[in-house]
Amino acid sequence: MNYFQLLKKLNDIYDSLTGKKVDKKFLVKKIRHSIPFREVKIVSIETLSLPYGKFTVSGLYDPDRDEQGKPPITVEIAFPKNKIFQFDEQNLRREHWAELCMELASILGHEFVHLQQFRKRNFEWCKQYISKVQDQGIKEIQEYYGDKDEIGAYAFMAATQLSLDRISMPTYKFCVENTNLYKTYTSYFEPEDPVVREFVKLTYRYTKKLEKQYHDTTFD
Repeated sequence: MNYFQLLKKLNDIYDSLTGKKVDKKFLVKKIRHSIPFREVKIVSIETLSLPYGKFTVSGLYDPDRDEQGKPPITVEIAFPKNKIFQFDEQNLRREHWAELCMELASILGHEFVHLQQFRKRNFEWCKQYISKVQDQGIKEIQEYYGDKDEIGAYAFMAATQLSLDRISMPTYKFCVENTNLYKTYTSYFEPEDPVVREFVKLTYRYTKKLEKQYHDTTFD
């Protein structure tokens, strides 16, 4: 199953639940069923900080678990606390669900990039990026986003946004500068910094692969 097939399968959940009321536990079960990868574990939390119809997704790849043959990717979905979700356009609208699906598929892709990176290096860590700035807060952020593995994983996420934009509006000229992640990188690095240049290069490389994947894909 490729990125676009997964995205469609996740979006199809909405059609299967239209007009129904379900709880978080049922939704997580449906999502788990739609993600066939044995490397992935889906967990959930509830939080008071989220309004109805909004979800947040985070992911983690653990190379130690991968090396031990255990599921190495954990994806956590945060739900609004104590909510029952009604799938219709007056309550949990299709656009809310589509946002969750895109975020979930993109973050899964991010973690699978890390999986491929570590497996290719026989589970060795890459060389650390060292920031030269004096501000400790900025230094930590630069060393995170400047990490070679993170550049690649975030480039994949930017490519999903860019490729979906290009596919949906093929006559409009979209470029990497349109993506939210490019704006994140240029918030902490100059546009001509080697970190940003590498991010841009990899984003276009992933975008080309994703667009070919889309056009080669048969959807059931």
